[in-house]
Amino acid sequence: MSNRNILRSIGLVSAMSLLGYAVTSAPQDLRQQMTADSLTVAAYERVVPRLSELKAGDRIDSKIDLKLYPILDRGKKTDAVVAASDGWVGAFSGGTLGAATGFGRFVEQTGDALLGEHVFGYLLERSMLVPQYVVATQATVISQDEYRRKKHDASGFVFAGEGTRLHFKDLSVRGIRKLQFKGPDKLEGGYKKGQPMSVRSFATIERFKEAEKTLKSLTRDTDFWDALFALKMAIVTFDSGVTFKAWLADGYLGEAWQKLTPRGNFEVFRFGYLEGDQEIPRLALIFKNRRVHSLVPHGTREEVEQNFD
Repeated sequence: MSNRNILRSIGLVSAMSLLGYAVTSAPQDLRQQMTADSLTVAAYERVVPRLSELKAGDRIDSKIDLKLYPILDRGKKTDAVVAASDGWVGAFSGGTLGAATGFGRFVEQTGDALLGEHVFGYLLERSMLVPQYVVATQATVISQDEYRRKKHDASGFVFAGEGTRLHFKDLSVRGIRKLQFKGPDKLEGGYKKGQPMSVRSFATIERFKEAEKTLKSLTRDTDFWDALFALKMAIVTFDSGVTFKAWLADGYLGEAWQKLTPRGNFEVFRFGYLEGDQEIPRLALIFKNRRVHSLVPHGTREEVEQNFD
C-alpha cells in the first residue's frame, strides 16, 4: 500500500505531520470564511444562552436562527446558498438542507417517527472540532402527496441514505444534551496546543492495544458522541469547518462506511495498526442509529453486515 493510501485510510494528510496541528490555510471562498466565522469560540458563546432555553416540543427556530445566505455572482443571486449560524456545525447537522428544514442530520426512522440531530461547538485553532451540544429533533413521516398539499406546519424532507427521500410534518425538538468534550487546554486526545501530531504514531500496535481496551469497555447503546469521547477521537477540518475528513484516534484506520437498512442506520469504524506499509485491520465498531451496536472482528463488508441486526 502506498503512503498516500495509508494516509487516506487513516483519514489524514501528510501536511499534518509536517506542519503540526494548525494545518488549515486561510479560507479560500465565501463558504469557508462564513463557516470559519460561525465556529469561533465567540460565535459559540453567543448561541449557548439560546441553546439553554430550548425545551422538548419547541421548534428549533423558535430559539436558534439557522441562517441561509445566497451566494452572489457579480451582484446577482445564484441557486447556491451558504448555511452558517453561531456555533452550528453544518457538516454534522445535515448541511444546507438540515438548516433549511430545521431537521438537521438524519439519525433513524422508527415506524412513522423520524429522528435527527444538530451539533453545536467550535473549532480549536481553526482545525479541530470541539463539539459541545447535540439538539435532537423528531418529526412524523408523511407521503409526498401530503407534503405537496402543504397542509402541515413544520414540514419538510430529509435524505436518508442514497436516494431515499422522506417527507415529514410536526418537526420539533426532542431534547438537548451537553457533550463531554473539553476546551483547548483540557482536550482528552493527548494533543498539546502548539505541538505537532505524528500521523503514524497513532497506528502502532501498542496504540491499537490501548484502543482495544476502550473499545471492549463500550457498552451497547452508548451514544455516538460519548463513544468518540471515550476513544479520544480528534475530528479535523482542512477547509475551515465545511467538511471534516480527518479523524484521528489510537488504532483508528479511517474509511468509515455507512449503510441504511430496514433494520436501522448503520455506521462502521475500522480499528487496527500498521506493520511497515501494510494496514492490519482487526476490529470493526458498529453503530446503529448513532449508538454503539457491537464490536466484531474485522472482515469483508459482507461479513461485517451479518452483524446488522
